[in-house]
Amino acid sequence: MKQFLVVLIGLSVFTLVVLAAPNPTRKSCCLKYSKSVPNVNIIEKYKIQENDGSCRIKAVVFMIKGKRICSNPKDERVKKLVQKLSKRKQRG
Repeated sequence: MKQFLVVLIGLSVFTLVVLAAPNPTRKSCCLKYSKSVPNVNIIEKYKIQENDGSCRIKAVVFMIKGKRICSNPKDERVKKLVQKLSKRKQRG
């Protein structure tokens, strides 16, 4: 019985340590939307963040000088911006 209790406590501590450790996937998630929409000329690249369990919200993530701008994909300005960037990407 003592061994079972020691193993159970050990597993509990291990689980807490693993859950408390920083998760690199979650760390790169947008948690809220920026109020501003960046200018198309300064955007280096963009990606779509899905609400897939590892991230809480769906977002369009624009990269500008190594910084991330998280935008609401339902915003009409963001939709138009993504269309422009997609066309620019296709042209090369």
